[in-house]
This record gives sequence, C-alpha cells and structure tokens, in this order.
Amino acid sequence: MRALIAIVLVATLTGCASLPVSGPVRIGPDLATPTDGNSFYYSPASPVDGATETEILSGFISAGTAPQNDYSIAREFLDESIRATWNPNQELLIQRTTPKITLTDTGTALVEVSVAARIDANGRYETLPAGSTRVLEYTFTEQAGQVRIDSAPDVTMVIRPVFDVVFRSYSIFFLDKSKKNLVPELRWFPANPATGTKLVKALLAGPSSWLEPAVISAIPTGTVLSTDAVTVQEEIALVDLSARALVAGLSDRSLMKAQLVATLSQLPTITEVAISIERSAQDIPASQVKPSVATSGTLLAVGQNGLEALSGSNLDSFAKGLSFFSSRTVSKLAASKAGDKLAALTESGVSETALAAPGSSVEVVDPRSPLAGLEYDLLSNLWLATGSQVSVNSRPLQASWLAGQSIVDFSLSPEGSRVALVVTTGGSNQVLIAPVIRDGNGVPIQLAEPLAIGSEIDNPVRLSWFDSVTVAIVNDQPDLASIALVSIGGTTRLIQGVADVRSLVALGDSTNLYALKDSGELVVYRGSFWSSLESSISAIALAR
Repeated sequence: MRALIAIVLVATLTGCASLPVSGPVRIGPDLATPTDGNSFYYSPASPVDGATETEILSGFISAGTAPQNDYSIAREFLDESIRATWNPNQELLIQRTTPKITLTDTGTALVEVSVAARIDANGRYETLPAGSTRVLEYTFTEQAGQVRIDSAPDVTMVIRPVFDVVFRSYSIFFLDKSKKNLVPELRWFPANPATGTKLVKALLAGPSSWLEPAVISAIPTGTVLSTDAVTVQEEIALVDLSARALVAGLSDRSLMKAQLVATLSQLPTITEVAISIERSAQDIPASQVKPSVATSGTLLAVGQNGLEALSGSNLDSFAKGLSFFSSRTVSKLAASKAGDKLAALTESGVSETALAAPGSSVEVVDPRSPLAGLEYDLLSNLWLATGSQVSVNSRPLQASWLAGQSIVDFSLSPEGSRVALVVTTGGSNQVLIAPVIRDGNGVPIQLAEPLAIGSEIDNPVRLSWFDSVTVAIVNDQPDLASIALVSIGGTTRLIQGVADVRSLVALGDSTNLYALKDSGELVVYRGSFWSSLESSISAIALAR
C-alpha cells in the first residue's frame, strides 16, 4: 500500500498521469524489483521525441526516483556534454510539495521546491526548518533535433513516500577513544547493488563533526578505495584500499576490519569482508570488538515483592526478594551485570550493593537526591545526572555547555559513547545528544558539544535509547501524550503514547518499550499497543 501511494504521489510531479478504471495499476513510474531481490525502486519513462523544455525538465525530475544504474534514465534527459559528469549522488532533496517550474525569457528554467530535508553525498540526513526552499537552475540545448538539458545542479529530488521506498538507513561504525567499542552513525542510501561502495566511502570520509570529538577510526586518514567499487563474490565483500592504509599497525588493521565488517554486514548479500591494499590481499585477523547493538538487556523492577527480573535474558540469574528493599523507598534503579552491581536512589542518596545478593554489603556512594538519571555503562562506571551536571563515579564531567540548563531526564547509549538528555532552558524542554569523550582507559572525562534532535516535539519529558541509533521520547501534551522514535541523523516515527510517565526503558533491541507511570503501573508497548504488566512498582532499570 505504501508503494502504491508513493506511485500515485509521484504522478503529481509530471501532471500528466491518470488513474485507469481497468487493467493493471500503472500510474507514473513503475515500481520494479531489482535483480538482487532485496529492495524496490521506480522505473520512470525515458524522454519522448518532440518533448518540450518543460516536459523534458519534468521527466528529468521524475527520473530522480530511479537510482538504479547510477540514475541511467535521468541521464537520458541530459545533453552528452554533461551526461557523464552530472553527479546525482551529491545531494538529495526531500520535497514538501510539487516543484514549481518557471521558464525565463532567456530560456533558463528555474525550479522552486519546498524542502523538508536533505541528504548529502555521504548519506547524512538533515531536517530543514519549516518554510525552507531551494531554487535550482537548468538550461537547455538541442541534440539531434531533440531538447536536452545542458546545465543542471548535482541534485535529485523526491517526495517523502518515494524516499521511504527507495532509501534505507544504515550505520557506519567508528571506535570510541579507548578502541574498545564500535560507535554507529546513521546514514541513508538507495538500496541497490552500489550501497556497499557508498557505505565504505562514507566510512573512509569520517564521522560527522558533532560526533568527531568522541570517536576515532582505525583506518588511516586519507585512505580511499583503490578501485572505485566494493564488489561481492559469494557473499564476501572485496574491499581494495589505497596504499595509505599500510600506515595502520597490526592491531589497528584488525580494528579497521572490525569497522568494515560491522558496516557492510548490514547488507543481506554480505557475510564476510576481504581486505586488500593496492590489489594485494591482506591476512588480517578478526577483532574481538563487536557492535553492542546485538544484545538486549534484562528489565529489573522494584515492587511489593522487592527486586524482580521481568523481561529479557537470563531472568533466573537475578536475586529476588525484599532483602535490600524492605525498609527503603527506591525512586531510581541501575544495574550492571558486568560488574555485579546494583545502585538504588532513596531519600538518603545513592546506595550501591551486590547485584547477586542485594543487601549483603551496602555503600552510600553519593548523597544527592533527587536525580534526573542513574545508569551504569558497560565498564560498570556509575553515571548520575542532576541539576546541570553529569557525574561518573561521583566525579563531574566537563560540560560547560550545560551551564544555565536543568537536566530533566538522562539516558546512556548501549555502547556508552553518547548520552541523550532532556534539558530545560528558558522554560522550554529540548532533547540533546552529547558525545562522550573517554581517555585511553575508557574512563569518561567530558561531554562534547551536543546535537539537538526532535525539534518537532512540543514538550519532551522522558527518554530512553530504543536501539543504538534511535531515541524514544515521551511528548507530554495536555490533550494527547505521544512517543516519538527519533533516529539520530534520520527520520521520526510517532507511536501511541502513555500519560504521566515517570521512567521509560527499552531493552535496546528495537522491540519492547516499558513505561513506569506515576501511579506505579508498569506498562509495555509491543508493536502496536500498550498493555499493563505490573502494579505498585517504584523503579525500573535495564541490566546489560
């Protein structure tokens, strides 16, 4: 149905399609299955003899829906002088409305388009403010008696439904400064046989400026593809790098391979990666560094029966009962399976005890209360957020940009290299994503300048990482509460909301989402609706 809607909307671009009352549905560009069988794309019409300048330009714009064979159909509308040099991958515009074409007295055509978002050559998605427009200029010539375009910007444009069908989101993977974790960054490319090449080129180009302070790449700066394509043979991606890659030492080459494997294995046609340098095959051992996104956590809750493991993996490995909680009112909870630690926030501050035997030994680690956030990272460092400060193991992190802001909620990404915060500034709330800068031992020392996301959300109040690149955000409005799943560097999807949320927790595997209400009711969202799970719950936490 979505594909059909996309086809109907594409038809408005040319203004010459109609809806037949019989026979197969064929409106505007056809939706075709590519040879790899893994995605769909459009197959627009080629130019017809005798077409006018407006018809040629409309057909050219419509052909931007078809990236197959490097936009070969769109190139048919171009004069031979620019057919090979026009670069449709330089920029994609996602339209709000149909472009307006104006022919000037000089024969130049101006195309004015209202733009909702843009994607650059390396797949970075940027949402643009409401009212954003672009004016593009085209000129024409005659080729063998037929009108063709001889000047065109390196831009294609599509409407949102077409974008949803043709493009896919992928992560490219960098390393945190300790080189112990892979950190994903979302990019967008057409789903076709050239996707692997685009992913590797984006990886070689490096991270976006906002993420750069927190990550590194084991691939030496200046490395490019020696041959301008990543080929696939029997599910093995063949990546041939330039001589600059030889600068990497043996350990970095394993990490370099880990980055490439994590990035390319998202494609269904690839299960292995073989690296060569200037066509010389490299025997590079596999690294133990893997993406943190594959494992989900376990949901823990404190209720009338004390500590309980409610959902996730290894439920029986967690101690149950009232041993630690019978005389305490717990408002926040954090757990670390790796360090066998449990932290609980009460009216007297944060106490830490053994996860396997809560209450066997208890230590007050921080007297502050209340807190906006309490979490462990993968190295069992305990994070606290309160006021305008984020601390790790009770030591404040450098974050001068937090001055004058009040933290409402806090959540740490699965690999621990990014934090998501709801902050209040000037009476209004906003959501920020801040990269975590760690030292060589993996100890967090600073929060870099943040990236604002979810600008379309009126009143964000609670959040949790839904997966490694998506944040679930509670939008608490007086008339209707909703939850937005916001991809960092991508799109936003709204799901049914729940009111009066005290805590929001996702298991990190893009499936279930849990919300603890002010009333103590714990509800879970499973795909399409919320259902009640428990009552009289005071705190929930994700153990990972």
